[in-house]
Amino acid sequence: MQNKADRAQLTQEVIELFVSIIGFIPRNNVTHTTNFIRDFDIIDDDLTCFMMQVKWKYKLKPTPEDWARIETIDEVVDLILAEQLIKT
Repeated sequence: MQNKADRAQLTQEVIELFVSIIGFIPRNNVTHTTNFIRDFDIIDDDLTCFMMQVKWKYKLKPTPEDWARIETIDEVVDLILAEQLIKT
């Protein structure tokens, strides 16, 4: 199982990726509990672009159902960690 330091580092990486892809949200407005839709109205192309970058960066193979349930930074981190556990 991942320790808290690894999770915290991964969370920061995902937040930085989110901020860089979306481009109009200040970094200090994003936390691990950020909900893409509720907090920032991020939908469609912006969210798809972010999710694709996550997929490529972390070499994920999520199902459409996996993507459909993701709404927060924490859920993205959970998906990455779950896939990493499967690979080990």
